[in-house]
Amino acid sequence: MTMQVNDILGLGKMLPIDKLIDVISSVTGRLSKPYFDKKDIDTKAYEIKKLSEARALAKADEMKIISQAIRDNFSITGGIEYNENGVLITSPKELPNQNTYIELSTPTLEERTQIRVDHREAQKQLNLESVTAYAAEQLRNEQPVTDEPIDEDWKTRFFNIAEEVSNDEMQALWGRILAGEIMKPKSYSLRTLELLRNLSKEEAECFIKFGQLAITSNTASFILNFKNEKLLEEKYQLNFGDRLLLEELGLLTANDLQFLVQETKEQKGQSVFTIGNVCVVAEKEENIPQQQIQVLVFTKIGQELLQLIETKPELDYIQLLASKIRRKGVNVKYANILEIKDGQIHHTGLQDLPLTETEIKQEEDRQKREEENLKRQEEQKRKLEERNKPK
Repeated sequence: MTMQVNDILGLGKMLPIDKLIDVISSVTGRLSKPYFDKKDIDTKAYEIKKLSEARALAKADEMKIISQAIRDNFSITGGIEYNENGVLITSPKELPNQNTYIELSTPTLEERTQIRVDHREAQKQLNLESVTAYAAEQLRNEQPVTDEPIDEDWKTRFFNIAEEVSNDEMQALWGRILAGEIMKPKSYSLRTLELLRNLSKEEAECFIKFGQLAITSNTASFILNFKNEKLLEEKYQLNFGDRLLLEELGLLTANDLQFLVQETKEQKGQSVFTIGNVCVVAEKEENIPQQQIQVLVFTKIGQELLQLIETKPELDYIQLLASKIRRKGVNVKYANILEIKDGQIHHTGLQDLPLTETEIKQEEDRQKREEENLKRQEEQKRKLEERNKPK
């Protein structure tokens, strides 16, 4: 009995690295796995070698043109030649009359154009190889993925952009985008590619600052509204100017919105939130009314770009979220996410979230008020009893 690849991977599945090779080959030409093996041995060393070869080739072409110019003008320059040691003068010539106009031959327009084109195309090729190498690294240990093809227009647009990316950090970023699209087609829209293409470093840093605080529940992604929130304004440096910038870029919605935490009626319920690698679970008793949380919501493009941000939330921010939800009949717990598969969150054991300093103070004030009320009631009861005593 012959076992087919589909029997091992599952029907409609393929290895991510094979899908990557198919995608690249359909746009840039045929590739095979040894290409990525060579990149894995020493990615940067290979890139440097290829760049050096390209530059050496361009330099050799340039020297050929110079040598030809010298030969063409031998009567003026005398015995001058070029070799690997540099320029060598073998015999001087008499200088021509000062009034004589000397014109050395120069590269033709076509030759100069070809030198520039060759150098530019070599750089584009290196850029593409670097981006695809980063994508291969992202996909190396992933499970088999769907064989659903990537949109042809998307591939064309992506590789047209990627060949222009020379910065190492940005190449890694575009590699992650390609890997994400291979894992799950339609993860990144054409509009997202164009926005990211034109995003400046300062704008990217601003988005990352907000994105690292992103909370996701159901299909919405948002951050807590930082207005009058000391923690967000002082520690996390969120400000109105940055918010306006992200709104202008189309990454945040332009309005203050409310996220609705659904009510419970005759049965208990749960609301689940994720912040990076942490999930927050609000366990609600029966008949808990609907709650509203003041938030700033990410747009569709913003949500797509959030996939590129690795978030490790700090406890104080998780506590702040819990403080917006926690009330009588609502217990808030948290856990570390192990895996999200088919919409299901697998996590470690749930733990109670400690109260924030504000909540602790509010609780102390509440208890103090209750004690004072109890004392007043006891005093009133005592006075009433005294008045009612028989004389």
